[in-house]
Amino acid sequence: MKTLLPLALAAALLTGCAAIEKAERGGTEQMLAASGFNVVPADTPERQASLAQLKPYVISRQFRSGQVLYVYPDAQGNFAYIGNQAAYDRYQNLMVQQQISDQNLMAAQMASMPGMWGWGYWGY
Repeated sequence: MKTLLPLALAAALLTGCAAIEKAERGGTEQMLAASGFNVVPADTPERQASLAQLKPYVISRQFRSGQVLYVYPDAQGNFAYIGNQAAYDRYQNLMVQQQISDQNLMAAQMASMPGMWGWGYWGY
C-alpha cells in the first residue's frame, strides 16, 4: 500500500502535465492557423521523412527553393504547419498580444484580491 501511493501520485502528476502540454500545443496550433500557416499533410514518403527529421511541436526555420519557410511539425497527426515570413511575423505579433492579455488578466485578478497586498481580509 505504501508503494502504491507514490506511484499513483506520480501517474497523476504525469497525466496532468501531459494535459497541460496538449492544451498549450492546441493554443499554438490555433495561433499558427490564425496567422496564415497552412496545414500540409505528410502524405508522401518524402514528406514523412522530412517530418521525421524535425523536432515535433517546435517551429523551425527552413530554406526551400530560395525561400524562408517556418515549419511546425505535429508528429502524432502526421502533418505540419508551414508558413512564410509574413505568417511567422503575424504569429509573433499574436504571441505578444496574448502575453499582454495574460499579464493584464493576472494583474486584474491580483488587484481584486486585497489579501495579496497585506491589507488583510478585515476579519473575514
